[in-house]
Amino acid sequence: MSSAHRHWLTPLAAGLLALAPIAAYGQEVLLLGGFYTNPPVSGEDDRSYAYAYAYQQNLTEHWYASYTYLNEGHITGHHRDGHSAQLWWRYLALNRTLALSLGVGPYLYFDTTRPQPENSHVNEHGVGVLASAAATWYVGGPWMLQARFNRTWQTSGYASNTLLLGVGYQLDRGQLPGPATAPPRRVKDTTPNELTAFLGEAIINDFDSDMVFAGALEYRRQLWRYVEGTVSYLDEGSAPSVRRRGVAAQAWVSGVFLGDRLTLGFGAGPYYATRLHISGAGADPSPSRWAGLITLSTSYRLGEHWLARLSWNRTLTGYNRDTDMLLAGLGYRF
Repeated sequence: MSSAHRHWLTPLAAGLLALAPIAAYGQEVLLLGGFYTNPPVSGEDDRSYAYAYAYQQNLTEHWYASYTYLNEGHITGHHRDGHSAQLWWRYLALNRTLALSLGVGPYLYFDTTRPQPENSHVNEHGVGVLASAAATWYVGGPWMLQARFNRTWQTSGYASNTLLLGVGYQLDRGQLPGPATAPPRRVKDTTPNELTAFLGEAIINDFDSDMVFAGALEYRRQLWRYVEGTVSYLDEGSAPSVRRRGVAAQAWVSGVFLGDRLTLGFGAGPYYATRLHISGAGADPSPSRWAGLITLSTSYRLGEHWLARLSWNRTLTGYNRDTDMLLAGLGYRF
């Protein structure tokens, strides 16, 4: 594995494990969409869509933590998205139905850009800062509405602004209006072993975004409460610019909700290609077989043993052949 991948995998895994003990109550999920607007990056009037998925974990009355996936859309010469963990402070008003919040945290970003000749591209990875301001209205029942402004900074690359509006759902509710900050509830231990077969597609992170058939087989085991490990075999198909298969091991933080029927999880770990061939403009003649893999995953129990699972994998390479794998699978717990 390259030093760049080790640089972000180690602190990311440590941060995920540090958050595991508090992932017990007061969870909220949000889907937001809106606009990217920024001074032009390449001398043009750049405007684009933007969207985000967010998970919020209440800590106290005035503090909460969040995980956010932010897609900044497509502007001139850049397709950028990223993941962020933020710590927030909020002010509650109107009988706790309105929350005004400020948050900040690291932003692990991925930018597909094209500074090279012959129509080639580069997959840039880096860590910046994401600062946010949000207004959340708890409209009644488990539902909530949020308006959020994000500002990113990077030591290399460009700063950005995004303005998003969206809807959220409280996975836990308290007796008072607004965010739930009750003592932790007991969580039933889940079945410790899971085997899942996936089918889906791989999307090459270049400016053509080629899509090819992909599949995977995954073994998952619960290690501790909220912490899981997986070993996977991945087949990313045969795109014109990359053909890759391999094995991956990941550490996960995962929570259970809705009477232990629903799970949400985030995993990261190394990925070794047992088969690798790349071609096209800018192809590295001797690419490393090591890469990084980060995954968002959710599952829903269909019965005592069977489950459906959706996973989104991002492969991070040092040779400009990053991919997204969107996979749906059927699993068995035992």
